[in-house]
Amino acid sequence: MKMIEIEKMNKSFGELKVLNNINLEVNQGEVISIIGPSGSGKSTLLRCLIGLEQPDEGSIKIEGIPVKTSKEVYRKMGMVFQSFNLFPHKTVLGNIIEAPLVVNKAEREKTIELAEELLAKVGLLDKKDTYPSQLSGGQKQRVAIARALAMQPDIMLFDEPTSSLDPELVGEVLNVIRDLARDRITMLVVTHEMGFAREVSDRVVFMDQGKIIADTTPDRIFKIPEHKRIKSFLEKIL
Repeated sequence: MKMIEIEKMNKSFGELKVLNNINLEVNQGEVISIIGPSGSGKSTLLRCLIGLEQPDEGSIKIEGIPVKTSKEVYRKMGMVFQSFNLFPHKTVLGNIIEAPLVVNKAEREKTIELAEELLAKVGLLDKKDTYPSQLSGGQKQRVAIARALAMQPDIMLFDEPTSSLDPELVGEVLNVIRDLARDRITMLVVTHEMGFAREVSDRVVFMDQGKIIADTTPDRIFKIPEHKRIKSFLEKIL
């Protein structure tokens, strides 16, 4: 099943063209890593997918439904950002149950039960009554992942989820995403962690100057990159 279909998507901010004729399909259960230099349009692509930005041209379908005809399809996706955006006045548990209760009108008892299951999944059940100020950056990001999963999305989007973390905290967040990959949750992950992209991805998308330069297997990207722009990028960061 095609979970995401993007055709001929363009997006500009003023005279700056950020996305240039983007075409992308993602199948159910696929893990797609999106890599490339800063400013290449990676984050804007995710933001257009989930409705935080509106494309100037082109079409997006989520599970076969055009987003232009139904904004409800945005609820099929969860997104984790670079910054954690947790409510400082709510406990960890309170942060996770807020959206299901308010947006989905979910039953409180079942929502708490799901939240505790998700906290156990990300290794933070013992922190459920803790406030965000008492957590490390890695713990905050794991709570943010659990919060996104609490809406029970079909698709997870990650926008550089480790970029604001100290190096020693990166691994604990990547381990959670690895577990989600093993569960075959459909995911798009914008990342600078090349080892992670190589290990976990079914496909790697390389973007440069708003365009998709390559969309292929991790082995082809990292072992035999055909495009000179990809070669130069990898030489600088590997």
